[in-house]
Amino acid sequence: MVLLGCGKKAPEQQANVPDANPPAKPKVEPIKAKATPGMKAAKKTLEAGNYREAARLYTVELAAEEAKPAPSWVQLSYLHNELGSALDSAGQYDKALEHYQKSLAIMLKQLGPEHPSVTISYNNIGSVHDNKGENDKALEHYQKALAIRLKQLGPEHPSVATSYNNIGSVHDNKGEYDKALEHYQKALAIRLKQLGPEHPSVAISYNNIGAVHVNKGEYDKALEYFQKALAIDLKQLGPEHPEVAASYHNMAFLYKAKKDLARAKEYWEKAYAICLKKLGPNHPYTKGTKAELDALKE
Repeated sequence: MVLLGCGKKAPEQQANVPDANPPAKPKVEPIKAKATPGMKAAKKTLEAGNYREAARLYTVELAAEEAKPAPSWVQLSYLHNELGSALDSAGQYDKALEHYQKSLAIMLKQLGPEHPSVTISYNNIGSVHDNKGENDKALEHYQKALAIRLKQLGPEHPSVATSYNNIGSVHDNKGEYDKALEHYQKALAIRLKQLGPEHPSVAISYNNIGAVHVNKGEYDKALEYFQKALAIDLKQLGPEHPEVAASYHNMAFLYKAKKDLARAKEYWEKAYAICLKKLGPNHPYTKGTKAELDALKE
């Protein structure tokens, strides 16, 4: 399987807020937290790919909310989720899981088991298990999220696309490439319709579809999808975002598979520079990219 280098792997985390421009009014409104200046700064930092700093900022915000005489459960749930997301992206999976589970417990108590906001926690817990290679646990949580989303939000909601994407990730991990491709293409179709052709989530779908084609030995198709993803990420996120490194990482894997080691080295060096700067030397993605470069020297 192709690892989506420095940035989101195939699974995607979600914020505890409604999706932008939903296609139809949900049957139950998702819950919105009140954005403080500190939360806005943390969100901006997270979106910029500075995951360790985002985790620090969210930790400060969470401590401040917990110190209040009457903390808001909405704020607590949101902050646990967002801190989990930052830790997940920073490669600190066990700590991320702890905060995702705290967010889920609050949601279940306050909203019940079929509220759309509960699915965000199920999705994110699944993402951690996915990143840890625990496929059965990941699939269990992704399927819980999908079932509620289909019922509450409808079949064309962007959150449904996220579920399809993440279920595809599990099948990809298990070497079930046709099933993975089926789910990735479902996700892509919804995203193109609801989010438009240049949304970063569309780039994630392109990267994941390309990865399947690499694994199937269909290199020309893979290159087409990777190039689409890279073009979107460069335009929307900038040249030093971890998602750009993810695209470089995938291009490197493609060229390695094609025995073009010089081109593979070129793209892995680009990915490694971003990973090192944004995530630091101890992040799993940074170490993985360095290992690939070292292997080319042997």
